[in-house]
Amino acid sequence: MSCVQTLRNLPALPRVILTVLLLPALSPAWGATQETPVLESTSTEARAGYYQLKWSLEDEAGVDRFILQEADSSDFASPEVFYEGADRATVISGRRDGTAHYRVRAVFEDGHRSPWSPPLEVKVHHHSTVQAFGLFFIGGIVFFATAGMIAAGSRAQRRADPEG
Repeated sequence: MSCVQTLRNLPALPRVILTVLLLPALSPAWGATQETPVLESTSTEARAGYYQLKWSLEDEAGVDRFILQEADSSDFASPEVFYEGADRATVISGRRDGTAHYRVRAVFEDGHRSPWSPPLEVKVHHHSTVQAFGLFFIGGIVFFATAGMIAAGSRAQRRADPEG
């Protein structure tokens, strides 16, 4: 007699209780955590064009690797796998102005996957070219003024103490 036939021959209440107790054990993800990874960024608006993404799970037992996806839109209509591996962080640089969306999930040793993390949005907005060259120009003025003061002070020191 099979297990199904045995269950059918039981009275209704014990049959319901056994079904409720056995159903999770027959599930393919029995014992699997459905914890969602946490995804964080060092900056939600990157002015310098680089930022770090970090992810983690509260209980990382049995985690084989993580999959980090990047997309141009918040609906992840056409995501790209940006990283797949065991690391828990990555530095992203060289991005143009715009908005990128990220999400991460864990892949466990037994093959099942966690749910995707909530999407994380990072905006890249570089400093303007005018501002960059303006700061460069001011830095040049400060450099030459400092070098000139050192040279003038050295020359004045030699005139005041010709034998020194």
